[in-house]
Amino acid sequence: MKELLVAEWERLWKRKVAWLTFLLVPVVLLVASSYLQKQNGALTVDLPQYTFAGNFPVLSLAEMLFTVFNAMFLVFITLVVTEEYRSGQLRMVMMRSYSFKEIILAKAIALLLFNLLFFITYFCVSYAIGFLMFEHPQSYFVFYHNHVFNIKEALVYNLAFYGYAYLTTIAICCVLFFISVISKTTTTAVGIGVAFILISFSYPTLLRGFRQWMSEELFGQLFFTSVPMIQWQGITVMMAENPQFVGWNVGVLGFYILFFGGLTYVAIRKKESFL
Repeated sequence: MKELLVAEWERLWKRKVAWLTFLLVPVVLLVASSYLQKQNGALTVDLPQYTFAGNFPVLSLAEMLFTVFNAMFLVFITLVVTEEYRSGQLRMVMMRSYSFKEIILAKAIALLLFNLLFFITYFCVSYAIGFLMFEHPQSYFVFYHNHVFNIKEALVYNLAFYGYAYLTTIAICCVLFFISVISKTTTTAVGIGVAFILISFSYPTLLRGFRQWMSEELFGQLFFTSVPMIQWQGITVMMAENPQFVGWNVGVLGFYILFFGGLTYVAIRKKESFL
C-alpha cells in the first residue's frame, strides 16, 4: 500500500496542472491584495475588515476559499479519478495486483496530502505578501471580537482558521470524489460537481426570503447545512469571542465526510463494471 501511495503521489505531480496550481498561488494572492488594498480605502483601521499584514492570510483565504479552492478541487479530482478511468490508466495500475479499493484509497490520501501542502504554501506565501503589501501594526481587531489581537494571538487565530478551512475542503473533496467515482465521463463529473457547488451557493440565498418566519437559530442551522456557506461565514462565526454553531457546523462537516465517504465505499464495492 505504501508503494501504491508513493506511486499515486508521483503520478499527481506528473500533471502540469499540479505545478501550475502552486505557481499561481502568488498570483492569486497578489490579486487578492490588490482588491483588499482598494477596500481599505473605504474603511477605517478600527474595523476587522481593514487589511493588515497579520490578517491578510485569513482575509485573502476567505476571498478565495469557496470559489477558487472548490473549483480547483473539482478539476483535480475529476482528472485523477474519472479521466484516468476513461484513459485506461487505472487498468494499468490494477494489472500490478492492486484492487480498485486500494487504488481509490491511495488517490484519496494523495489528494488530501496535496490539499494540505497547498494550504501550507498558501499560508506561508500570504504572510510574505502581506508584509510586503500592507502595514504591520502590533495589534488589530478581528471579526466578532471586542479586544485587539497582538501578533502572537493573531498567528494562533490564523492557524485555527486554516485548520477549519482545511476541514471544510475535506468535506467538499468527499462529495466530489463520490461524484467522480460514479461518473463515467469527465463531462458528467464536472457537470454534477458544478451543479453541487452552485446548489450549495443558491439555496442559502433563497432561504433568506423565508428568514422572517423562522428563529435565528433555525435559520443559522439551515444556512450552515451548506459547506460553502460554512467556508464563507461559518468559520468566522465559530471563532467569535462568543462562538456560535460550532457543534452544528462541525457536525455538518462530519456528516458530509462520513456520508459521502460511505457512499464512495459502497460504490467502489458494488460498481465492478466501473473498470
